Amino acid sequence: MRWLRVFNSVQWKVVVIYVLLLLIAMQLIGVYFFQKLEDHFYYTFRDDLKSQAGILQEVVKDQMTPGTESDEQKKRIDDILNKLPLDKSNDVQIVDQEGVVIATTSGEKSSEGVKNPRVDRVLQGYEDSTTEVNYQAGNRYMLYSYPIKNDGRITGAVYIEAPMQGMYSTIKSINKILIKITAIAMAGTSFLGIILARTITNPIKEITEQATIMAEGDFDRKVTVKNDDEIGKLASAFNHLAQHLRNALSQKEEEKGRLQSVLANMSDGVIATDRKGKVIVSNRRAEEMLGKKVQHRKDINQILPLTNPILLPLTEEREIFLELDREEEDFTIIKLNFTPVLRASREAIGLILVLQDVTEEEKLDRQRKEFVANVSHELRTPLTTIKSYLEALDEGGALEEPELASRFLGVTRQEAERMTRLINDLLQLSRLDSKKVRFHKQPLKPIEVLEAAADRFRFQCQQKNIDFHLSLKEDLPRIYAARDQIDQVLDNLLSNAVKYTPEGHSVSLSARQKADGFVEVAISDTGIGIPQKDLERIFERFYRVDKARSRSMGGTGLGLAIAREIVQAHGGTIRMESRYREGTTVRITLPPCEPEVTSS
Repeated sequence: MRWLRVFNSVQWKVVVIYVLLLLIAMQLIGVYFFQKLEDHFYYTFRDDLKSQAGILQEVVKDQMTPGTESDEQKKRIDDILNKLPLDKSNDVQIVDQEGVVIATTSGEKSSEGVKNPRVDRVLQGYEDSTTEVNYQAGNRYMLYSYPIKNDGRITGAVYIEAPMQGMYSTIKSINKILIKITAIAMAGTSFLGIILARTITNPIKEITEQATIMAEGDFDRKVTVKNDDEIGKLASAFNHLAQHLRNALSQKEEEKGRLQSVLANMSDGVIATDRKGKVIVSNRRAEEMLGKKVQHRKDINQILPLTNPILLPLTEEREIFLELDREEEDFTIIKLNFTPVLRASREAIGLILVLQDVTEEEKLDRQRKEFVANVSHELRTPLTTIKSYLEALDEGGALEEPELASRFLGVTRQEAERMTRLINDLLQLSRLDSKKVRFHKQPLKPIEVLEAAADRFRFQCQQKNIDFHLSLKEDLPRIYAARDQIDQVLDNLLSNAVKYTPEGHSVSLSARQKADGFVEVAISDTGIGIPQKDLERIFERFYRVDKARSRSMGGTGLGLAIAREIVQAHGGTIRMESRYREGTTVRITLPPCEPEVTSS
């Protein structure tokens, strides 16, 4: 019901309570007042009857001599009653000592000569007053009896029956007046209550409106402080709270912005969850690592492709390595660090997951292990050969045949030289890795360097019936490089080209200046070529396309790795293009000399 909604307002609650308190107070006062007023009128009314009875007793006592009742006596008493200024509404009776009515003011003489039983106690010397209600007429009467004494003897009694309608009419009129006064007082009080309630509720309404505005995010508006009372202090406290919240939210936004900036620029992925494992925060790097969108409120076990799901809540740190297959890469290895967020009571309330891409570290670790294994294998093979031939020589059987002994010693020497080359290459790679190699760079003419390299391999090409082509331009700029190291790179690449090019095919060496000013040297052959799957790893240490063939040709598997390190140390690049069974081209780019270096 709509009218009940009024009581949802504090203002009307205050007014209603105020009016109810006033009404209750007025009712209590009214009940007390009417009780006292009725008692006052009652006793006053009775005292009036007593006074009248006393006067009548004094007037008629001389006429009430025992044993002298006669008609003349009754007449004299009637005359006395008629002459006295008595209330006409009262029924006054004079009763003799036998209780018989001898005179009355009612005008009805039927009661005369009739014994009145209500005066029996009075004739014994007691005053008597009672209130009687006529239920048929609905009237109340006060019955008062007073003894008539003559010379100390009771000779009769005065009996008065007085209606009380007048008294109660007066009380009723006063009651109506008081009710009107109460109604007027309540109306005025209600009006004043509304005004007073507004002085309380208006500031509360303003604070409520401000709280609603604050809930929408606006903290600039302030509540007006009108007084220094409790509500004024509440308004001041509310304004202080709004200021504090504004500062706190501003600080929180700044911290949130810093956190988002940190998360967005972290090299590691971060995912935060609640105690149930639902994602609440993540960064872009985590999505890049996992290769999927990390949806908020999604279970962490549904996001991570784990064989065994994480049991939540987690109370201890855990570390898991996750390997993912990618189309564009061989594999990706992610280290997952799970750190629980704990209360002081050690209760888990969340989880922080840090994702680290350790693919490169894992690759390096695998390469290191593979490198150690390759070095061990490369050293073990010649050592085994040397050992076996030396054991054969030691047994003395080969010494009886000089040609066989010479061949054994030749093989032993070749394997020792192979070990020496391998160790020298390893030492050179180690120096290149540690950046301890100092290149004696100087301005060089590419034509001179390349022609010298061509001269070193023309004879080998002629022996294998391989066509050698040299294509150089005269206007090539000088390069700033170390001659020995560049010669080593060219010798390694030309040696590989000649080794893996069959008879009747060709090897070419050319150079040109690119648009960016760099000098590009190309070494091409029409040999056996390299399969596409091996091109990406061709510059790795100890990597061979055909291990048996490479080892039989005396290669250590480190030449291309050394060539790449030297070229990159000069600020250049090296790359290989090849088609299997069609040929291979290796392209080297070297930076030109700076003008001041050239002029010097």
